[in-house]
Amino acid sequence: MEDPYRMYLVVRRGAFEELETGCVLAGAAAVAAVRRFADHPDYAEAVAAWKERPGKVALRARGGQWDDVLGDEPHAQAGDLDGAAVLALPPMRRSERSELIARKLQAFASTLADLPEVDEIDADDTLLTYVVNPSITMSTGKTMAQVAHAATMSSYTGDVEPWIQAGCPARAVKPKAKALFDALCADTDATRLSAKVEDAGLTEVPPGTITVLAIPPARPTPPA
Repeated sequence: MEDPYRMYLVVRRGAFEELETGCVLAGAAAVAAVRRFADHPDYAEAVAAWKERPGKVALRARGGQWDDVLGDEPHAQAGDLDGAAVLALPPMRRSERSELIARKLQAFASTLADLPEVDEIDADDTLLTYVVNPSITMSTGKTMAQVAHAATMSSYTGDVEPWIQAGCPARAVKPKAKALFDALCADTDATRLSAKVEDAGLTEVPPGTITVLAIPPARPTPPA
C-alpha cells in the first residue's frame, strides 16, 4: 500500500473567519517549513522525497490539541499563535504520523468567508497574489493546501527572496470571470507567474486541474 509523504498544515479551530487569511498564513507557514527543515539532519531526506510529490493536508485542532501540537510536534509557523496562525509540520509518511496527527485532529473544512472576487489582477508592489480558479469547488482546507503549493513553488524560483525574507506577505483572490483566470494560465511571459498548481486529482477535483496561480510582487522599474 502506498505510503506517501505529506506536509500537514494545522489550524486552531476558530482562529480566523476569512479564507483569505487562512490561505496567506498557510502559504507562509509552508515556505517557512521548507526553509527550516530542508537542511535539518533529521528531516532533509523526507523534504527531498516530498518535493517530488508535494502533497499537503490541512487539519483542525481544538484548543487543547493546538497546545499539544505546539509542544509535541516539530513545526514552522505563520501568524500569531494566540490568534490567527497556521503551523506547518515537516513532511512525513502517513505511517509515521503521531497518534495526535493521525487520530485526534480532523480535516480542516470549516466554513469561512469566501475569497474576494476581482475584475482584474495586477501585480502588487510587495504582496504575492494567489489567484484561485473560480470555476471549481474546493473545501476550505483543500484551497489552503493548494495555495501552500503555490507558495512553495514560488519560493523555489529564486526570484522572490525579498518576499520570503519579509515573511511571505500575500493576498488571495478569485476572478469574477473564468476568462481572466484562463488568460493568466495562457500568458507566455515567464515573469508573469511564479507558480501554476496542477492538481494530481487525488481529492475533490479531476487530475490536471489548474487550481491556483501565483503572481509575484512587481519588480521595480529600472531608472531611465
